[in-house]
Amino acid sequence: MATTTRYLDESLVSDLRVAVAGDVITPGDEDYHDARALWNGRIDRFPAAIVRVISTDDVAAAIRFARENDRGIAVRGGGHHVTGSAVVDDGVVIDCSDLTEVDLDVEARTVRVGAGCRVSDVLSATQEHGLAIACGSAAHNGLAGSTLGGAIGWVRRAHGLGIDGLRSVELVTVDGEVLTASETENPELFWGIRGGGANFGVATSFEFDCFELGPEVAVAQPIYPAPDEGTVRDLLGQYRDYVADAPREVTSMAIVTSVPPLPFVPREAHGAPVVMFYAAYAGDPAEGEEVMRPLREMGEPAMDMSTRMPFIALHEIANELFPVGNRYSWHSLYAEELSDDLIDRIAANAAKRPEGEAAIEIWHLGGAVSDIAPDATAYAHRDAEFLVDVSATWHDPAADEAHVEWAEVAWRALRESGATREGFYPGFPGFATGEERARMAYGDNLDRLAELKAEYDPENLLNSDLNVAPAR
Repeated sequence: MATTTRYLDESLVSDLRVAVAGDVITPGDEDYHDARALWNGRIDRFPAAIVRVISTDDVAAAIRFARENDRGIAVRGGGHHVTGSAVVDDGVVIDCSDLTEVDLDVEARTVRVGAGCRVSDVLSATQEHGLAIACGSAAHNGLAGSTLGGAIGWVRRAHGLGIDGLRSVELVTVDGEVLTASETENPELFWGIRGGGANFGVATSFEFDCFELGPEVAVAQPIYPAPDEGTVRDLLGQYRDYVADAPREVTSMAIVTSVPPLPFVPREAHGAPVVMFYAAYAGDPAEGEEVMRPLREMGEPAMDMSTRMPFIALHEIANELFPVGNRYSWHSLYAEELSDDLIDRIAANAAKRPEGEAAIEIWHLGGAVSDIAPDATAYAHRDAEFLVDVSATWHDPAADEAHVEWAEVAWRALRESGATREGFYPGFPGFATGEERARMAYGDNLDRLAELKAEYDPENLLNSDLNVAPAR
């Protein structure tokens, strides 16, 4: 255990336990280390107290306790927390993972979910009725964190981002006030939380619109051998041509990586360099199979797992590829186009990736994402055509330096392409810091967000996430 941890006096711990109905976990408790562990095994932080809240009153009490005792605050939902923002050294973690209620109104096609829900929790309920929401792309994504950052998922081109289906959010401010943010209640706050992260309060529940989809969808999953940079360039060039005319029902991505050591993959294939295409069709499965067929005909695939599958199963693929406890360093940038220069940079830097499951991923955006103006919500990069993700994934702590260094070098090299812009997706944050980091994440919306921050959190108590400093 870290010797620098500032323990709370037992009297303070007792006061906190009296103040909240949920569990309070401190460094002396048997389950402390399990409670502080995150999906990203590289994060190793030691909070003074973890409060597993079960109500808005608990949230308000935990915030008040942290303020009165000069402790930092971190907010934990149900998901990834790739940067470790959900845990703060010496501070108070407001753990919402027990807020997992799902209240589906089939007739109204709306669903209200607690801040501890994961994608799987919500889709399990909605898909029983052939309904879905726009949400993050992995079953173990937390709905709260991914939605507040935008939520780029598997129906983004047909139905937009997760924030585009958001009807309202309940949250507790740093003053302990419980507010609803929607188009009609606190509309400026509603603007800010749609992409502005956990900067303005602790979200406790979300209400989404649902749409008809599934339970079965067509999915394309061809995997092509890519033993050299020339093959990678050729395959990505073909992908560029395909998405240029793809209908918005097709949401797709291209991944330059190595074959992961999954149980259904022959051992002799593990580690082989490949280009993988993933695509899903938000419509009739038979139509989708034909529309996505070109992705399966770009060469001789090493494997082709294209099929029809339950919509929720599409999200569960990421659970296999990115399991709990692996070590992760994810970074991103937006691109206006897949220019020859950007494709060359992707191929060259992917070829330098360390052993393991490192990858460079290209997410096709556009469609419904771009139907909304960049200043209509806090998510600023609506008009970008692609998101490029530099994803380092590994197991051995001894390999930390090699993977983190590769990810940073690759990210900076891709940024030098004229096809890219200054920005990154909050779910895959870059290496920039301070004001530059916030400006890249929020673009031209940062100044408006800073004014909102000054109204709702003038002391900047909520600063462990991708922080917006309050306007002065």
